[in-house]
Amino acid sequence: MSAIAVAKKDFRDAVRSRVLLALTVLFGIFTVGGAYLASWAAEAFEGSAETTLDLIIALQTPAGYLVPIIALVVSYGAIAGERESGSLKFLLGLPHTRRDVVVGKILGRTGVVGVSILVGFAVGLVGLFAFVGSVSFVDYVGFTLVTLLFGLVYVCIGVGLSSMTRSTTKAAIGAFGLIVFFWFVWSILVQLLLYAVEGQFFVEEFPDWYITLLSLSPDAAYGSALGAVLGESGLTMSGMYDGGDLPLAARPWFGFVVLGIWALVPLVIGVLRFESIDL
Repeated sequence: MSAIAVAKKDFRDAVRSRVLLALTVLFGIFTVGGAYLASWAAEAFEGSAETTLDLIIALQTPAGYLVPIIALVVSYGAIAGERESGSLKFLLGLPHTRRDVVVGKILGRTGVVGVSILVGFAVGLVGLFAFVGSVSFVDYVGFTLVTLLFGLVYVCIGVGLSSMTRSTTKAAIGAFGLIVFFWFVWSILVQLLLYAVEGQFFVEEFPDWYITLLSLSPDAAYGSALGAVLGESGLTMSGMYDGGDLPLAARPWFGFVVLGIWALVPLVIGVLRFESIDL
């Protein structure tokens, strides 16, 4: 129960952040804006509003960008900030182990991110009602739950990085460096590797290893997991694969495995590192 006590206090402290409030408002604006633009485009080019699933596909884009930002803003200073201020020594002076602190921080910050996601998606739900008129609650709840899992993954990454350093500046650089890496550098490196192996950037059929590497980022895994829940291949990396058996990593259900790995690996490394360092 010690980790739960840390989580409760951490949630109360983090939820007061004005930055979080601003990001939550921004998230809400982007979700309702995505619903509006998708509906407008459908009516302009097809003469009718899209289905709930089509609009969820449109909402994946703002969620895929904003959830990692919100999660990392909330979590990168979770432990490093308390080390800088000296309050971490007081916290560990209470009956909490270092592992309790890490787990509690993850639970507390995930709760904060969850509030932000739920508020943003509630606004998006209003947009769906306004622009479509009917909503599949099953699809929308599935979308929300997978997005909450996606937020948890980035909280684990943020807290893991935070537990490895005593500087919030270094933690922030590491966290947002990872965002740049996942969003841009990852795909560029895989594309360059394709060129090195195949001798060209555009091939008639993408090799299995290429699809596999692209599917292993947390952002691609988020799309795969959504595709598994919603039964929509357009959300997954497998949509790039023409015929034949899909590589294991590109199968929609495997997105949950990749997300689990991205949550556990930085968490385990962070805990081990945090337990071995001097405060």
